[in-house]
Amino acid sequence: MGHIAGDELLQQVAERIQMQLREVDMVARLGGDEFVVLMENVGHYEHAARVAEAVIHALSQPFTLCQSYDVVIGTSIGIAIHPQHGDTIEALMDNADTALYHAKDQGRGCFAYFSEDLTQKARERIVLESRLRRAIEQQELRVYFQPQIDIVSGRIIGAEALVRWHDPVEGCLMPSTFIALAEETGLIVAIGEWVLRETCKIGQQWLDKGLPPITLAVNVSPHQFRRSDMNALVAAVLHDTGFPAEYLQLEITESGLMDNQKHTASILNRLNKQGVHLAIDDFGTSYSSLAYFKYSPVDILKIDKTFIDNIPFLQGDMAITATIIAMAHHLGFKVLAEGVETPEQLTFLRKHGCDMYQGYLYSKAVPVDAFMKILTDTQM
Repeated sequence: MGHIAGDELLQQVAERIQMQLREVDMVARLGGDEFVVLMENVGHYEHAARVAEAVIHALSQPFTLCQSYDVVIGTSIGIAIHPQHGDTIEALMDNADTALYHAKDQGRGCFAYFSEDLTQKARERIVLESRLRRAIEQQELRVYFQPQIDIVSGRIIGAEALVRWHDPVEGCLMPSTFIALAEETGLIVAIGEWVLRETCKIGQQWLDKGLPPITLAVNVSPHQFRRSDMNALVAAVLHDTGFPAEYLQLEITESGLMDNQKHTASILNRLNKQGVHLAIDDFGTSYSSLAYFKYSPVDILKIDKTFIDNIPFLQGDMAITATIIAMAHHLGFKVLAEGVETPEQLTFLRKHGCDMYQGYLYSKAVPVDAFMKILTDTQM
């Protein structure tokens, strides 16, 4: 089509590549039809793969040139990461070039890392991300409930809502399979909102059926806490479902609360004014102080499972657990131990005045119908 058409195509390609990058990233044309992208301060190697996928998709769309030609091109991308794939400019460029030819050998229209292992892992993660987006749209997520037990009376007083992915191919997938990916990609905001709404809807259905009122606890990801208006979301969900605020408990991780203390305190106070209960999840795993939390409207501290696991075998974990319970009570908090699996652990917690527990000793997390049966049977 001539040099003019070729130059115009290169200009449009450059524009489309730039649109997929951050302002701080650099893109340059090496020569011919080869471009190089330099990305600094990339938090995780998978981010480069996501950018590569975005660039490939952008360049796969038809180009319209000034002479009304419609042109379709193919794109292959090679990726090299510092320092794994080289610690000099020359080594990184050479290895990115080698990776580019690996991508071409695999049929073009794809990316490849200089490391085959990283290429495979990145592609698996991108496929998983696509499946997770579809799972949200196709309503493949489910809420399971794990009972929370009053240690003195032995009665169910609450339940933690836990998400499961019912994949049509792989079956029931645990959160460890997909929550980290959801947080990295921002999908956790949509998942968190769905879990909150579904939990409140189910809770109101139980109340309508005459089941005894219990507190339903919903986890809030630090990403969700930072990126969405939790106060407005909770108000809207409670209004839409009719679920009473006093039966809803939000669980925020200790590290999530410490990220931005001034902003966090404002959110917690507004949630508290709505009548929602607040709990600190995974307490003891971060470097925070109980003195900070005594000024916040928190009701419950949840002792992390890692401290419970080694009771009664490790004196250190036993001492930490007993100390957390005692200090929390002095500050007016109730304490819930998670991950209780043995009678010995429960005996220790009862001896030291722990208020509540959850774990396999009583029940694992179960689907809605199974939890309803447990709740009904215990009230008979």
